[in-house]
Amino acid sequence: MREDKVISEIMTLQEAAQYIRVSNKTLGEMARKRLVPSQKVGREWRFLRGALEDWLAGRVEAKSGPNSAGTVAEPEVQYEMPFVGLRDTAFTENRERTMHRWVPWIAGFSAGFVDGILQKEGRTKKRLTVLDPFAGVGTTLVEALKYGHDAFGFEINPYAALACRAKVSAVDYDIAVLEQRIAAFHEYGDKALSENAGPSRSSPPEGFCSRVPFFSVAVERQVLACLDFISDQEVEWVRDLFRMAFGSVMVSFSNYSYEPSLGTRAAAGKPNVEDADVFGIVGRKIEDMREDIVVFQSWLAGFKRPPKAAVFTDSYLDAASSMRRRSIDVLITSPPYLNNYHYIRNTRPHMYWLGMVQSPADLKEMEQRSFGQFWQTVRSGPEVPLRPKLKELCDLIECLKEQNVEKGTYGGQGWANYAAAYFNDCQRFCAVTRDVLKPGGAAVVVIGNNILQGVEFPTDQIFADIARQEGFEIVDLHEVRKKRTGNSIVNSSVRSGTVKKRTQLYETAVEMRASG
Repeated sequence: MREDKVISEIMTLQEAAQYIRVSNKTLGEMARKRLVPSQKVGREWRFLRGALEDWLAGRVEAKSGPNSAGTVAEPEVQYEMPFVGLRDTAFTENRERTMHRWVPWIAGFSAGFVDGILQKEGRTKKRLTVLDPFAGVGTTLVEALKYGHDAFGFEINPYAALACRAKVSAVDYDIAVLEQRIAAFHEYGDKALSENAGPSRSSPPEGFCSRVPFFSVAVERQVLACLDFISDQEVEWVRDLFRMAFGSVMVSFSNYSYEPSLGTRAAAGKPNVEDADVFGIVGRKIEDMREDIVVFQSWLAGFKRPPKAAVFTDSYLDAASSMRRRSIDVLITSPPYLNNYHYIRNTRPHMYWLGMVQSPADLKEMEQRSFGQFWQTVRSGPEVPLRPKLKELCDLIECLKEQNVEKGTYGGQGWANYAAAYFNDCQRFCAVTRDVLKPGGAAVVVIGNNILQGVEFPTDQIFADIARQEGFEIVDLHEVRKKRTGNSIVNSSVRSGTVKKRTQLYETAVEMRASG
């Protein structure tokens, strides 16, 4: 592990004092008075870099007194630090982080959370083999590479997989070539949008449809010109970077927005985007990416043997057999939650406009192979038999079936099918993971509780029970994040039903080990 190349997320008193430019004595006194976010470990103080940054930026309310501590002043999130090594999972931390800021991703977790686990597991072994079965846009893999660990990921969503692959391959990019292509991009935009420019060769994807035009006329003209430039790039990694830059910002100049699911701007009370500087927006994004690549390459330059990385655009449950058995030291992941958040449909425009899918049939096949599938996929089918033999889970699903019977598949029975399919996949996940983890290997799975038709499912506890049945030792269930509940949460279409009591939503890191 190279402390000179990667600034540790966990700082000593001396490191933290240097970081915020005060004396050790001053910071120690502030920590004792709980005027700065800190944690006592034995006789020594430890500080989280992200928490210090929040405090410096005024996002943390400093409190004093023997039993008080700095807390993040954000309405929906409560930071907790159960023990050194696991931290808040919220992806919002990634928005300003090198490499992680490329793509907004509602399903992600924070780089600091991954960093803490890698530091903990890396104490006994300098080079780990790290796996993320639901790699998303690459948070786990990027952090692993920074520490010199080999990293592998599975991601069934081709848009997310593109982002993940573009990041982990960045060590090999030629910066001079990228800078030349960025300059060419701006020049191309000036010519393509001039009065004398001819029609674009690109066209809107035929299989794509939306409730309102996804792009306004003036915006679409620029979008098609931008796609012309991207398709002309002969170097694959250059083409992928520009595709990634375009995809990460395309919703910002569309007539849609995330609230948090993708919907029309009009439905969110926002005006349509009649015109926008598409080349300027994409150009600024690719410039940010270029800056990050320079830093990323400097991080990896000091390793005698560069760490390896691979991303498989496939379902982990179906394709994990492509990995060598008993080869993974650490698995860090967060599978889709039991909340029917439709990751595929929320990136449907990206996949169509980037040429990753051509028809609804492509999306349906992806939905049927996704972890837990989706309520829309299984609600009308035959009853899904529950495979895990857990009485508590069986009772919850039977209770769910009794909810809103008059609504047919839109009531409890349809949601019971979804819940059974989800927990069946939890069992498959544990069985597959047992085969790829080394004896004694660690797995940290972030998962949250959920509400379906007014019935609460303690998903983290159920998952832990399933893992035990599949031969795992459960080290602990660490509550890493709490969310407040409100009418918009408990009465949503996903969880519709009469909620008889106020339910605290939370996220848990299930820490477990493969048996020897």
